[in-house]
Amino acid sequence: MQISTKFFTVVLLLFICNAGFSQSNFGFDTRLEDEEYQMENVFGASHTSNSGLISSLFWRHSNSLDRKNLAHYGIELANTRHPRESRQTTITGSSFVIGKSNYLVSIRPYYGREKVLFQKSPQQGVRVSAMVSAGPTLGLETPYYVNYRGRKEQYDPNTHSVNNINGTSGPLKGLFESKIVPGLHLKTSMTFETNSTKNRVFGVQAGFVVEAFTRKIEILPEAENKSVYTAAFIAIYFGKRR
Repeated sequence: MQISTKFFTVVLLLFICNAGFSQSNFGFDTRLEDEEYQMENVFGASHTSNSGLISSLFWRHSNSLDRKNLAHYGIELANTRHPRESRQTTITGSSFVIGKSNYLVSIRPYYGREKVLFQKSPQQGVRVSAMVSAGPTLGLETPYYVNYRGRKEQYDPNTHSVNNINGTSGPLKGLFESKIVPGLHLKTSMTFETNSTKNRVFGVQAGFVVEAFTRKIEILPEAENKSVYTAAFIAIYFGKRR
C-alpha cells in the first residue's frame, strides 16, 4: 500500500499554515515559556510506502540539550512487505498473500538528534524540527503459515497449490520459529508539533527510512528478494513532556 499523496499533502499544509498564521517571530531568538522543558516521552504509529495502514509502532524519549537541540532514543516495531505482494480472497471469505513464505518484522532500537527550526507561540502554533536517528535492527524472518487442506503449514511454492489454501494462521503462529537476521537502519524526518498545553505533545512526523540486513530476506520465494529496503513514511505521535 502506498502513502496517500493527498492525505500527506493536506496534513503538512494544515500544520504549516497554522504555524504561519500563529507565529510572528518564528522563535528564532527566544525560547518561550511554553517550550521550556527537560524531557518528553511519546508513543506513535506510522504508515510506510512498503507496508500496511499501520506499519509500525514506536516509543521515543527525548532530552533537551539547549533551546534548539534535543537528543533522543527509543525503539520501533515495524512490518515490511515485499513490493510484489498480492492478496487473494478465498471462497470462505478469508484471504492470504499469494506466494508469501515469510513475514519481515523489524525491532529497531535507535539513537538520534533533533534540531528545532521554528519554535511555537504559547498555547498555539506549530513547532517545526528536523530529526535524524540510526541504530541496529533485529530482523525476524517469521514463517508465513497458511491453512492448507485443514492443516497449518508454512507456504512452499513447490508443495502448496493456491487453489487449496483457505486463509492464513496469522503472524503469531510462526513467531517462535523466526530466524534472526541482524542489520542497521537510518531515518531522517521533519516533525510538525502542536499541543494544547505545554505538558502535552501531539505531532506529525514525515520522512524516509533505509534498512539494510546481512542477507536477503526471503519474503516471496519466487520473486526477487532484497537485503536493503527503503521507504517514505508518515507518523502521528502523542505524549507528555516536563
